[in-house]
Amino acid sequence: MNPPDQEQRNLIVKRLDATMIVEAAAGTGKTRSMTDRMVALLACGKCRIETLAAVTFTRKAAAELQTRFQSALEDAARHASGKPAERLRHARNYVELCFIGTVHSFCARLLRERPVEAGVDPSFEELDDERDARLREKAWETFGSELFAADDPALDVLDELGLTLAELREAFLQFADYPDVDEWPAPAMPAPALKPALHALREYAAHMARLLPALPSEGGTDELVGLFRRVLSMMRSRDLERHAEAAELFEQFKPERKCIQKNWPDGKEQALREHEQWNKFTTEVAAPFVAAWRAHWYPTVLRLLERARSVYDRQRNAAHGLNFQDLLMRAAALLRDRPEIRRYFRRRFTHVLVDEFQDTDPVQAEVLLLLTADNHRERVWRRCRPVPGALFVVGDPKQSIYRFRRADIVTYNTVKEIITSAGGLCVTLTANFRSAAPVVDWVNAAFQSGEFFPATANDFSPSYSPLLVGRTKDAAESGVFRITIPGDLTNQDDIAAYEADLLARSIRRAVDSQDRAPGDFLIVTRMKKRLSMYATALQRLSIPHEVTGGSSLNEVHELSLLNTALRAALEPDNTVALVAALRSELFGVSDQELYAFRRAGGLFDHRSAVPEFPAAELVRDAFASMSRHADWLANLAPIIA
Repeated sequence: MNPPDQEQRNLIVKRLDATMIVEAAAGTGKTRSMTDRMVALLACGKCRIETLAAVTFTRKAAAELQTRFQSALEDAARHASGKPAERLRHARNYVELCFIGTVHSFCARLLRERPVEAGVDPSFEELDDERDARLREKAWETFGSELFAADDPALDVLDELGLTLAELREAFLQFADYPDVDEWPAPAMPAPALKPALHALREYAAHMARLLPALPSEGGTDELVGLFRRVLSMMRSRDLERHAEAAELFEQFKPERKCIQKNWPDGKEQALREHEQWNKFTTEVAAPFVAAWRAHWYPTVLRLLERARSVYDRQRNAAHGLNFQDLLMRAAALLRDRPEIRRYFRRRFTHVLVDEFQDTDPVQAEVLLLLTADNHRERVWRRCRPVPGALFVVGDPKQSIYRFRRADIVTYNTVKEIITSAGGLCVTLTANFRSAAPVVDWVNAAFQSGEFFPATANDFSPSYSPLLVGRTKDAAESGVFRITIPGDLTNQDDIAAYEADLLARSIRRAVDSQDRAPGDFLIVTRMKKRLSMYATALQRLSIPHEVTGGSSLNEVHELSLLNTALRAALEPDNTVALVAALRSELFGVSDQELYAFRRAGGLFDHRSAVPEFPAAELVRDAFASMSRHADWLANLAPIIA
């Protein structure tokens, strides 16, 4: 039986000369739609296996796509006849010539084919996230060392602004993510007026000082009482005539601090009044001062980060390495600036299919649009029109949630508009094959309310597209059910134990009476903290299971001791780990003996000598054991050690 959206699915394999964007929710067969079109393109002779490229966004997704494409190709070759069978058998025999991989590896392929024109070392290395992160850290350390070695005036400027290099490290690591941003607006801003802000602060501080004697010395969970004391203490120890130190104090003011009514002499009325006054001062004085101060030092910091990034660029070049963003930017520049190279790649890859397109960022979109453009001299990707049938993208705009990784729905909508305005098709897949009918009905009822998605799509969110039932046969008792927890259970552990027992019994009953297998069930929890309780309940009823992402191993005491021993051996400067190992049952040194050891001049470092004191032999044995373990771990394979 065909799914209810079969007509839309037919367009994917029949309209091969049309550029197409397929909007498909989870469970509707996005990957299947791609492999079906790839096979159809080959069978009809629209392209050859070596000119076909399928791009996705993770290595795992690429591996799955490759496996499914090869399976679909072999199946189609077995059942085809005539010319299509010849084409499919040829494609099957040379399937390794088809590019299937991540967008970054695709860009690397473009650069390796034309390295001279791209201006890259032909033997460049692709830097994965881990290696790239290490290079950034090294670049920041090098940059700092160069500043101190040259006694750079920038250090004095930072000091005047109340900043340190250490505070800018995280900013640099993030700044290095955006080499494609040509200009960072940073207008020069004056420092905020200090006198009126200090006048308001001193008036408010005098009010705090009058209240403090009547307030409890320990505020408990009352944040306001503690902040009153901290503000007054900082006023005594800071030079408030310096903008930097005044800003540090004003940063203590945050709105909506917790205020416990019973701590205030006049009760609720006073607590509400003080809470309101704190918020008013924060909003009208402290927050504007801090914002203005940051705007004042922002241009200075930005120039410093740009200098640090040049060190990072220099070190990547020296290592002949390109990170993921380099690959994208170099490939985009190659296609944008070299028309003859773009024309070459237009012939080299005649059909490009892209999965998970909602994860596309502007640079990735530029590469794809330039590569498939009908005019190889058009340099602005937003003005490119794809060659009919050359570009096929699949995505779910509702899953466009990775703005922090530069992918957002604006880019998705821009490409969608380019495709449709150029005569391309927008195909919508709505038949869900993953969920049973009652689940699909529940999801539609929950999301059609308008609370989560707007009635019509906009630049911030797609509209909701109702799902259709794609499964023809549902499991018995499928649907959405609510577990009601007894009212006398209030402790979270007790609630989890009750729920775990109920789920385990339900699974056991289904396995015994409905011909279901344990592998048909999946338990997903909001947090992993109590996963071991669910595993215990399943184990008690002899239900085979596997726990993924849980911390149940951490609850095995012997493994906890092993972790303590390893940390003490491998991190000799970690005094906390060493003391934890000494006072554990591994070595049995008491707190009194540890105190005597320290009083005798002992150092909490297993590489150091142990002074004479009553329990010296016990500590010497422990230190010798840790040193021996450290030696094993340094010189032997981990499993042998």
